[in-house]
Amino acid sequence: MTRKDLKEKYNIIGENADIQLFRKSEDAHTGIGYCGNITLKNGKAVFNGKTYSDLDALDDALREWEKSLYYPVDTYCPMYNSGWQVESRIIWYLTEKMGFKAAHRGWDLVYERPIGPSFNLEFFIDRDKILDGKICVSSKYGEYHFRTTVDNAEDGITAINTIVNTSVLEMAKDMVDTLSVCDNNVTSEIETYIPSNKNIFGFQEVNFKELMIAHLEGVLQALKS
Repeated sequence: MTRKDLKEKYNIIGENADIQLFRKSEDAHTGIGYCGNITLKNGKAVFNGKTYSDLDALDDALREWEKSLYYPVDTYCPMYNSGWQVESRIIWYLTEKMGFKAAHRGWDLVYERPIGPSFNLEFFIDRDKILDGKICVSSKYGEYHFRTTVDNAEDGITAINTIVNTSVLEMAKDMVDTLSVCDNNVTSEIETYIPSNKNIFGFQEVNFKELMIAHLEGVLQALKS
C-alpha cells in the first residue's frame, strides 16, 4: 500500500509516514469527511495498533471506528484545536440529541426549542474571552440567567441538561404560583381567549384555570421526556 493507492480512495494530508485520511466529497456525508489517522510502514497501513495491507480492510476498520465514537468523527480531527472540538460537540448535542434549532437574534446565533405548549428555551454558545480555550454556555429564563464555562464537552452537556431541567421546573413553579393566588371566583371572571378557527373572529373563549392547568401538564410532560 502506497500514498498513491490511498489517494485513489481518500484525500490525504501528511508529507511523511503519518497521514490523515479524509473521504472524497462523494463519500463524505457531512462536514470535512475526516475518517482517521494512519501510519504507512513497510507498504502497510497501521491504524489503531493493527496493520492492514488491503484498502477495503482498512476502510472497514475506519468505518467501525467511526461507529464506535459518541461524537461526530469530524470532531476528532487533529487539525482542529480542543476549543473547536468542544464547541462542535456541544452544538451537536443541542441540535441532534435535544432537538434545538439554530436561529439568528440580530447578529447573535442562538439555539432554541419549544418546551411544552407555549414556552421557549434558548442557549447561547460563545468562546469565553477571559478564559482562553474555554466555551461559555448560557441561557435565560425570566429573571434567571444561567452561565457556565467549560473546557470539555462532557461538562458542557451536563450543564445543558441541568439548565434545561431547572428552567422547566421554574416554568412549572411559576404556573403553580399563579394558580395558587387565583381562587375559583377570580379565575371564572378572567376572560381568556385562544386562537381558533371555530368562529369568524378567529378566537375562542376558554376557562382560564383549565387553560393554565393544561399548560402546566404540558410543561411537566416535557420535563419527563
